Amino acid sequence: MDIMFLIVIIVLLTIAVILFAVSRKYVVEKLKQETNIDFQKLQRRYLIVYCLACFADWLQGPYVYKLYKQYGYNEGEIAVLFITGTISNSLFGTITGALADIYGRKILCISYGILYSGCCVTKMFGNFQLLLVGRMLGGISTSILYSAFDSWYINEHVNYYKLPEEWLNNTFAKATFFNATLAILAGLLSYFLVSVLEFGPVAPFVTAIPFLITSSIYVVSVINEHYVRNTKSASASVKKAIILWMTNKNIFTLSVVQSLYEGVMYLFIYIWTPTFDVLKDSKPPLGLVFSSFMLALMIGSKIYSILLGNSFLDSKKQLQLATFVASFSFLMCSLAISNIFIDYNGQQKYYKVMICYFFFLLFEISIGIYFPSMTYLKSQVIPEKIRVTISNVIKIPSNVFICLALLWIYFKEPNENVIKIQEDQEPNVDFIFTIFVVCFIATLITFIFSKIFSKFHSESFKDIIKRHEIEV
Repeated sequence: MDIMFLIVIIVLLTIAVILFAVSRKYVVEKLKQETNIDFQKLQRRYLIVYCLACFADWLQGPYVYKLYKQYGYNEGEIAVLFITGTISNSLFGTITGALADIYGRKILCISYGILYSGCCVTKMFGNFQLLLVGRMLGGISTSILYSAFDSWYINEHVNYYKLPEEWLNNTFAKATFFNATLAILAGLLSYFLVSVLEFGPVAPFVTAIPFLITSSIYVVSVINEHYVRNTKSASASVKKAIILWMTNKNIFTLSVVQSLYEGVMYLFIYIWTPTFDVLKDSKPPLGLVFSSFMLALMIGSKIYSILLGNSFLDSKKQLQLATFVASFSFLMCSLAISNIFIDYNGQQKYYKVMICYFFFLLFEISIGIYFPSMTYLKSQVIPEKIRVTISNVIKIPSNVFICLALLWIYFKEPNENVIKIQEDQEPNVDFIFTIFVVCFIATLITFIFSKIFSKFHSESFKDIIKRHEIEV
């Protein structure tokens, strides 16, 4: 089975290389005539600090659960830790976002490395209360990672350097591509530290600290900010952000897409491993599976660049494409894992899982298309003065969705189906099927709302921004 997954990785890598060559030929050549020195320098600075921040985040991801288990905590206690991080992301992330809109985004980007380093330090100790503090710091840090860095770049790109807004697509597509590349490298480095050098699951967290500190130092020494301070208080900014979120049809419909789609992404983290556990006698190498997922995400980012660069599909259409592909993928996974497929010579489980694996890859491709399109569209409809605040506010529904899913997964009655299984038990296929159905329904809703957003967004985004800047 290892050979099969190696072949899949080789095929995906070949596709990625071909798409990279195509994108350079048809996209980069066009941009050479449009870019200037300011754009190149600004983009380089953003990508360097963003990649440092993301690499440190990816280093920690694969071993959080394993570290908690090593410290002896049960499923309920681990669920409390994860839920604490999610609540912290919503509550404190909104407050820090408002402060960033008042005092500027640079200070928040500096704080990211410091706060996340504190989160990593707490992982060195097995004390539950200290780990809770770490989860709160991690929740705040995650909210900064996915709001402040982008907001800083958009402000510099659009308001200070006055660069064409279409060029934002090029930067965000590159960010997604590099992010996927770093995820692969981080996964390999984490595996080497934990399994080869046998430093234990705490090693990736210790290793992440130098990258986090470096990101803060880089922001202090290299990153410049030209931000007009928002004179409103933090509470007033949060209030305005919530009102704008609920009343502006463009922001609201886009937030529905983001909340459900990214909530499904979080659920996917929990479901893909139990799906492969169905193959109890021949479990695949999870490291290779993870690498194939990241390669598929890279492919998605290159598809986005090519389709956009050749004017085939704009960002709104590509968001619809991403949500449709995601919905179709989970529909097929639901059918595959159910009893609709007949048994071929006793290999029913194998075929079910392999079909799911194929559509997992397709879902990852959709993620590669989703991220740059969503980031660009948010840059169009969210007013600059409260960009970070509202970026965190519209994540609240997603975090609620995630919390409910975690509570459902981990706090079911003992006699019901749960993902966590004993070594001598097989995963409950019916439970996995239910998760797939939930993901299908959620992503189908995102597809519907992406089409609604496209319809609402027929009005020029400049008029929208101008109107709401006055309101704010």
